[in-house]
Amino acid sequence: MTTDAPAPWAPLAEALRADSPIAVLEESERQLKRILTDELSAPLDGPRMRSLASFQQNLGFLLKYKSYAVKAASPLGYSVFLQRPGEGFSFQQHVTHKTEIFYILDVPPGGFVFLCDFADWQRIYDRDTFLAWMNGAKDDRYERYRFVPRPGDVIVIDRLSVVHSVVGCVLAEFATVSTDMVDRLHDQNEGHAIPKEFTRAFSEERIRRQPWPDTSHQVTLGPAGWSRREVPSHPIRGGRKTSLGDDDRFSASLIRVEPGGRTDVVSSPDRATSVHVASGKGDLLLGTADELRQTSPPRIAARAGDLFLVAPHAHYALHNSGDTDLVVAEHRIAPAVAFV
Repeated sequence: MTTDAPAPWAPLAEALRADSPIAVLEESERQLKRILTDELSAPLDGPRMRSLASFQQNLGFLLKYKSYAVKAASPLGYSVFLQRPGEGFSFQQHVTHKTEIFYILDVPPGGFVFLCDFADWQRIYDRDTFLAWMNGAKDDRYERYRFVPRPGDVIVIDRLSVVHSVVGCVLAEFATVSTDMVDRLHDQNEGHAIPKEFTRAFSEERIRRQPWPDTSHQVTLGPAGWSRREVPSHPIRGGRKTSLGDDDRFSASLIRVEPGGRTDVVSSPDRATSVHVASGKGDLLLGTADELRQTSPPRIAARAGDLFLVAPHAHYALHNSGDTDLVVAEHRIAPAVAFV
């Protein structure tokens, strides 16, 4: 598609940036997904690619306020959760297949992860004793499924019948969709009010200032208990890349670009990409293959907190113009998977 037609997403910007109830915001999000489904059905030209990326940058995250957290979401299923200390997700399982990769950014005192098979949950769960355990009572039935993570830990939920929760942490989530698709088995948040401090100004400042870990470790629960193994990074032009997950539907990566460095140009013909600048500053070089081969390719200035939506077929690279690492979270997914 070319720039001859006006950008159809522009009229939604005000509604998408407003501090609205989740139901209101997600209706505007559904409209945006319908527009993007049509828009991304054919390759865009360079100016249209940059128009879409700049729209997402100016829009920022879609902010969904819950009693226990701000969910700062992209239309493609990448999110950052700012959980309140001691509060977090309900204890839930997916009702339809949805893959989630939780990447832990911060663990205040009392933060934890809970994982168990649904069969084990049915065997051990009792509402009264579970409430007591949540309030500090010792109970080995539940404690064995509780894990205190560290920044940089990676938890993957990629199958049904896994009861899971994250409580009291700051985390990024790479998922196949941006909306909830869960069966809440124990909802400790029911009836709780949304905190007054949850606003766009509060959320964007927290996200912009949030430190990101230097290393990553995958955490799993097996018969012998919890284990942690390092997720290796590998050198790329201008820095290094860590793959957190990759399958036939989506991929999740962290990229660190050294001061003055520039990555190779990359492109995906069938996946759209959320590019979240976690820290540092630089440029997103973005356009067609011919444009990126120019001596001075088109670019969009980027800083910590920025979120870009890169269309399928777009060619892009990252350049670090600062004196610290440029850290970027990259989430690639087929629009047909994300826009359900």
